[in-house]
Amino acid sequence: MEKTGNDGQGTYVQVNDLNLYYETYGEGIPIILIHGGLENCQMWKPFLMFFCDDYMLITPDSRAHGRTNNPSGKFSYALMAEDMAGFIQALGLQKPFIAGYSDGGQTALHMAMAYPGLARGYLVGGTYYRITTEWREMMHELLGFEGPGKVDFERVSHTNPELVQTLQERHDIFHTAGYWKTYLTQISSQWMTPLNYSQDDFTKIVDPIFFFSGDRDAFCPPEQNLEMYRIVKQGEVAVIPNADHFSIAQQFDVVAAMMQNFIKWIVQSD
Repeated sequence: MEKTGNDGQGTYVQVNDLNLYYETYGEGIPIILIHGGLENCQMWKPFLMFFCDDYMLITPDSRAHGRTNNPSGKFSYALMAEDMAGFIQALGLQKPFIAGYSDGGQTALHMAMAYPGLARGYLVGGTYYRITTEWREMMHELLGFEGPGKVDFERVSHTNPELVQTLQERHDIFHTAGYWKTYLTQISSQWMTPLNYSQDDFTKIVDPIFFFSGDRDAFCPPEQNLEMYRIVKQGEVAVIPNADHFSIAQQFDVVAAMMQNFIKWIVQSD
């Protein structure tokens, strides 16, 4: 492992083919917080005040995001779930809680299917099992995705220069100039490929899992969360009012309270 000199809390660990970066805050029961797509581990900063007094929060940069590299260029939720399972093993954690939002939620969902017994419980926000029309339209209009691994960079630069700047600030500065193009190409393969989950896949989930979403989330609609919740064996579900896929970040206090209640319920049940 290698300590960074930025804030004293950043560390790298070798997992699979990755030099994976993560930060650790607080002490106690470990909770791994997996950020969403286009983000990095800093997405979870608003959560620290709600959890650090009672828990140890571990916030990794996922494959190809932030400070974590992706030398193979491969990208899928199955692979990212494998990364996180290896990450848990590398840190020697025993049944941590795993929380994720958006892409982080998709990764956690796949972990729950593929690695039963690995976690004490899962907190999965902003997830889907079937790509919506609204999601496909946004990927095309705002992200320039033409298909898996095919991105119209000129379109992105013209229609969404703010996004390009954000990607440069969150990712390019840790890699090379123009890395955002490599990043979008890789992540488009993940976002444009149907998940093809079956009901049997959800019945493989045996650990407690909490689904939450915004009531106005057109990309990961609450209806899909309800369907997933009804299939799994130990599920809970919540819908946050007046929140879409992005504005939910403005209600971190509400999300944190729900997450805390779920975690306390699991701990008290053990």
